[in-house]
Amino acid sequence: MNGHPVTSRTLGQRNKFKLGLFSYNTYGGLTNTLAPERWDASWDNTVALTKAAEDAGLEFVLPLAGWLGHEGAAPTDGHFHETMAWAAGLLQATSRINVFATIHVPFLNPVFAAKQAATCDHIGNGRFGLNVVAGYNRDEFNMLGVDYLGHEERYAYLEEWLTLVKRMWTEEAPFDFAGEHFNLKGVWSKPRPVGPDRPIVVSAGSSPAGRSFALRQADALFMIITNLDLLADDLTQVRASMADRPIEVYASGHVICRKTKKETEEYLHYLVHEQGDWAAGEYMRKSYEEIKSIPDAVLQSPEFLERLMSGHGTFRVMGDPDEVVATFQRISDAGVNGMAVALPSYLADFEIFRDEVLPRMEAAGLREKFVLPE
Repeated sequence: MNGHPVTSRTLGQRNKFKLGLFSYNTYGGLTNTLAPERWDASWDNTVALTKAAEDAGLEFVLPLAGWLGHEGAAPTDGHFHETMAWAAGLLQATSRINVFATIHVPFLNPVFAAKQAATCDHIGNGRFGLNVVAGYNRDEFNMLGVDYLGHEERYAYLEEWLTLVKRMWTEEAPFDFAGEHFNLKGVWSKPRPVGPDRPIVVSAGSSPAGRSFALRQADALFMIITNLDLLADDLTQVRASMADRPIEVYASGHVICRKTKKETEEYLHYLVHEQGDWAAGEYMRKSYEEIKSIPDAVLQSPEFLERLMSGHGTFRVMGDPDEVVATFQRISDAGVNGMAVALPSYLADFEIFRDEVLPRMEAAGLREKFVLPE
C-alpha cells in the first residue's frame, strides 16, 4: 500500500495499553443526559482535568469537534470549545501529556491550519497532535456555507488537504499544488513544527473509505468497536491491509464505572433511562447514517440507541473496576494499542478511574506504575 511516511513521534512506549481522555471540550461530553452532574466544560474544569490526567500518567487528550447541537433539551447542548485554541491553552498549562486538536478539514484552509498547528506544536514543545475528520453532519455544512460532498469524495478532499499540510510541515521550498479540490501557488509555511519530525496525525474513519484513508495517510487509526467478540478478526484484516506501512490502532470508548456492578448498573440507568436526553440520542442516530461505519441493523437497535445516549456510540466499558480492567484486557489482547475514553462527569468519575482502575491495569501488566517527576 502506498502512503506517506509515518512520523517518528509516538504516544509513548512505556505502556502496553495507552490511555487518553476524550471529548471533554464539549459540555455534556459524550453522555446525552439531563442529570445535574452533566459535564460542565468550563475552562477551569478543563485545565483541572487535564492536569489530573497528566499527573496520573495518561498519554494524551483528544477533543471532539462540533459546531451545532443535537437538538436536545440540555441548555448547553451544542456548546463546543474550538479545538485548536483549546489545544494551545492546554499545551501551555501542561508539560508532559500529548494534546490533540480535531479538525473538520472542509471548514479550514490547509495553509491556515498548517501554521496554526505548528504554532501549537511550539507552545507544547512537540506534544501537539492532529485528528483529521471529513465531517458528516449536513446541518453543520449548511451553517458554514460549505458544499456537502459525497462520502467518498469527502475523503478525497481530506487526502488532498492533508497532503498539503504535511508538505508545508516538512518541505523547505515553496511549491505549487494543482489537485481536484485545491489549486494553490507558492505554498510555504514557517516555522516548521518542533524537532526532526512532524506532529502525529490520527484519523477515526471506520467506513471502508475512512479506514482506507487512515491506512494510507494517518499515523494511527481510531476505530469503532461494534462487537468485542469480532474485534480480533477485524484487527487481523486491518493489519493485513497495512502492508509495509504499519500504524498503531486505537479505539474510542466511554467508561461507566462504580465500585460494584450493581452501583454501575444503577448509575447507567439513572443517567440514560431516568435523566436521558432522548431527543439528542435520536438526532445522533440519524446523523450516524451519514458516517456509514455502523451496520444498519445495529444502528437501529435499542441497544445501540442506549450506547448513543451513554457515549455517542463509542464502545461502552462498563462495570466495577475489575470488570473494566478485564474489558481493557480483552481489547488489548485483540491487538488494540489503547483507547480514548470519555467519562460521564469527568472530574468526579476520574477519581475512581485513577484510584481503582489504573492500579488494577498495572497489576494486569497493561500499564506501568507512573511516578510524578520531581
